[in-house]
Amino acid sequence: MNVLEIVTGYNSPWKHDATGAFLPEAAAFRALHGGSRLEFVTPQTAAKRRAATEAAIRGEPGLDVLAVFGHGTASSLIATGHTAATVSGLAEAIQDARDTRPPSPGPGLTVILYACSTASGRDGFADHLADLLPGVNIWAHTSAGHTTWNPNTELAGGTNHGDPVARPGEPLWKRWAARMHDDQAFRLSFWVPAQGLGRTAALEAVRASV
Repeated sequence: MNVLEIVTGYNSPWKHDATGAFLPEAAAFRALHGGSRLEFVTPQTAAKRRAATEAAIRGEPGLDVLAVFGHGTASSLIATGHTAATVSGLAEAIQDARDTRPPSPGPGLTVILYACSTASGRDGFADHLADLLPGVNIWAHTSAGHTTWNPNTELAGGTNHGDPVARPGEPLWKRWAARMHDDQAFRLSFWVPAQGLGRTAALEAVRASV
């Protein structure tokens, strides 16, 4: 697979968010899946992060997987400097990389936002991105939590404005939440069975793998 990971590599003031979560989880992701890496080692302006991110994506023709490890909110992907107002630039870069993919059948393009709350609400950042990239599976978190083991994970976009893998109270929830917390390889690879599948089949494939 042609994989690109984007990582926030510096700690926030008085925190160990990068050294305690973003960097080790991203390193484990790369050990599993390989690929290229863009690491922001120092704080930069949002505009510079956007430009670097979009250039890195366009520099990966035939991209299969984009994974982002960093902070997010319901209306922004802080890690890359994109907001709802600038999400189109991110979508265009991903589309450019997608357009250089081999003709179908192929593994499909997957985006994983290991970033808090980017799919929160019915109009989250990830949903905006998904609306601009039909046919791309975009997985994101609907709440704040640990960068990778947050079980509040959904397939963004679609007619439901996002479809969760599992909801609290459902039979699947306990198994899903436990595996996301306890099994690092699983939480960094849960999306693999869904690659190249449409929405319904993608969700079924992930649920079946739990």
